[in-house]
Amino acid sequence: MDFGIALTFSNPGFQFDVEQLAKSQIDQAVLADELGYNHVWTAQHHGTEMYFPAPFVTLATIAARTRRIRLGTYIVIMPIQHPLDVVENAATLDVLSGGRFDLGLGLGNFVLDFEAYGIPKSERGARMEESLSIIRGLWTQENFSFKGKYYTIPPFTLVPKPVQPRPPLWVAATAEKAFDRAARHECHLAGGSGFGIEYYESRLRAYGHDPKKFHKSILQLVHIAETREQAWREAAESIVAWVKYYKKELDLSGDLKFMQNQPGGYFGVDPIPEPSDLDSLKKLTFFGTPLLIGDPNDAIAWVEKTKQQGFTHAVLGMQSAIAPELAEKSIRLFAKHVLPRFQQR
Repeated sequence: MDFGIALTFSNPGFQFDVEQLAKSQIDQAVLADELGYNHVWTAQHHGTEMYFPAPFVTLATIAARTRRIRLGTYIVIMPIQHPLDVVENAATLDVLSGGRFDLGLGLGNFVLDFEAYGIPKSERGARMEESLSIIRGLWTQENFSFKGKYYTIPPFTLVPKPVQPRPPLWVAATAEKAFDRAARHECHLAGGSGFGIEYYESRLRAYGHDPKKFHKSILQLVHIAETREQAWREAAESIVAWVKYYKKELDLSGDLKFMQNQPGGYFGVDPIPEPSDLDSLKKLTFFGTPLLIGDPNDAIAWVEKTKQQGFTHAVLGMQSAIAPELAEKSIRLFAKHVLPRFQQR
């Protein structure tokens, strides 16, 4: 099992000094490198205190401070980026990190991201299709050219080339079209929940690919403490801030519409409980999956379940608007009690 921490630089209400928060996030990446985690992942949204918007800049800083740990985007909102810009940033970061970079791409489900860039959300699927063709072409061909509805690339050779030479390419998916797209373009699965693996693997086989050669990740909000009750008390305010932000910004009219029909709606509980209502908070879900808030034994049980489901990578959101010192403690506890049980030597 591959374990990675997700750094979002979340700062609800700007309660943390931005410079100090940034330093703490970089320090957590260094700590994860030292403790034996496999990945550090960054994400991307725009115009919000809950995310930093420039993952390549952030990961370049982390690359300079780390030695072993892999670096990845989880995810770049591909439809609002130019694919040539993304592939050049990815190749440069792969060189600067000594071949440690993973490129994760997604459609994006927040309205503000598309409004800020002036790109209709209805175009995101078609733009993603063209972008994946361009990125794969530039990584594998000299004098690659492309002409599509949204992007035109004259004969062009990527410089510099990635070290790997093709960094692992991930695509986020929550709906059948997206699972199919990931399989058709030979991409690893950047999953958000505990469903979809069987369909993704069936599409890989349909396109003549061996599912065993592809990674499948699960994203989870995580906080670990010495006891379960302590973990919930420490994480309660940050979890509520996180969920309220998603409830406000997330567009549930498209490929996530089916989640509204789940018991309690998208988050499992509606309305969102107050931080003091721990019993109700424990019913919250993220992409239909209960949150991992608990003690080390809860974490071990969760990992065992995700392995049985077929996931190969766990992306752990331990800095979900929580105080940096609490996130660091959670990172240490997970490394001490969980990593040795599941990582291959």
